Amino acid sequence: MDILRYALSELGFRRGRSLVTVTSVALAVLAAMILTALADSYARAIRVPIETVGADVVVQLQGDIPPKLEGLVFPHPNALIPAGIVRQIHALPGVIALTRAVYLWDLEPARYESVLGIEDSDAGLAGLDGRLVDGKAINSKSRAVLIDSDFATKNHINVGDTIKVGHETFPVAGIVDAARSGKIVRADVYTPLAVAQALATVAPEVRALYPFGSDDANLVLVKVNREQLQDVVGKITTLLGKKGVVSSELSMREALSGVLFLSQSMGLIVAASIGLFAAAFVWRATASSVAERRREMAVLQAIGWTWRQIRRQVLIENVALAIAGTAAGLILAFVIAAVLGHISVTIDLPWDLSSTPHFIPQAAIDRTQTITAPVSISWPMATLTAAGGILISVLAALAVLALPQPRPWALLRSE
Repeated sequence: MDILRYALSELGFRRGRSLVTVTSVALAVLAAMILTALADSYARAIRVPIETVGADVVVQLQGDIPPKLEGLVFPHPNALIPAGIVRQIHALPGVIALTRAVYLWDLEPARYESVLGIEDSDAGLAGLDGRLVDGKAINSKSRAVLIDSDFATKNHINVGDTIKVGHETFPVAGIVDAARSGKIVRADVYTPLAVAQALATVAPEVRALYPFGSDDANLVLVKVNREQLQDVVGKITTLLGKKGVVSSELSMREALSGVLFLSQSMGLIVAASIGLFAAAFVWRATASSVAERRREMAVLQAIGWTWRQIRRQVLIENVALAIAGTAAGLILAFVIAAVLGHISVTIDLPWDLSSTPHFIPQAAIDRTQTITAPVSISWPMATLTAAGGILISVLAALAVLALPQPRPWALLRSE
């Protein structure tokens, strides 16, 4: 009890040193927490463009330009993906679900529209149900279509009207706000997959390039076990060859490395560097404190204190300072995270993922997407950082106290 009381009195007596040590620990904890939280937020932002289509991987295959740019054609990044390859992708370890789609341009003298025929899944037609702004949903057996709200407004199309796709006419069942799902694989007209497959199999400019069958696709959305994402992306890339376009969080991170400068790895590296500097500072402060108090320690030894008791007293001081500094750092980190609220990242999506014909000005869409990701601090990270801050201080004190103990009588005689 005397050791604890004496240690606490020393903290109050040496207020300047105590304040400096508490501040250094608090800044290290604060920096580690905020940098890690920002890195996590940027990492979440990278995943958003792909996740907005309900998939972890978007699979495409580059093709050839059709002989004539008229009627129904496949965009250059959307060549035939044979049904056999799709089945191989579906069978890969780590693949949870797969959604097939057919993406078309309808190029007519008086009109242009992009058409997406897609399966009735969470990443397909079912995913559009929640984005209806008028009318009703469609399913895999429907002969009606859904229209994007921007396209409907521009062309004065309402629910109950009809729209021409290729040489066929379809009733408009509903209007959807497709922009809310992101701007990847966005289309003007949404149809069941079977309808788009039937249109593609008889389209002259499609048939001129590909032996497209009624069970084929030119776009595949894949849901993957996140722990196996890199492995699945690598296998799909190998399967498709040089012309494959495999888009995922990994490709987004690579493409946006100049914008998202604070990746998770960089955040951890910076936080670790700051922690090392803080540890060095705490070690130096502890070493200076012990050096300044050598005469005091000699007196304590002379009146009967053992070196073990003195070590315990110094450790108590450092643990108390570490706890105070860690608590201050945690409080500041939560306050700053709450003030920041979120970060916004503006991404210019690759043309391959939102292809429109460059030669039709009215067909161009804004491919930039501003993504907002919350800045939050997880309790596991807070716990880990707090433990690290206290451990650094304890290890610093132990490192200093491991030095040869002073000889009290020789020290006092020199005084």
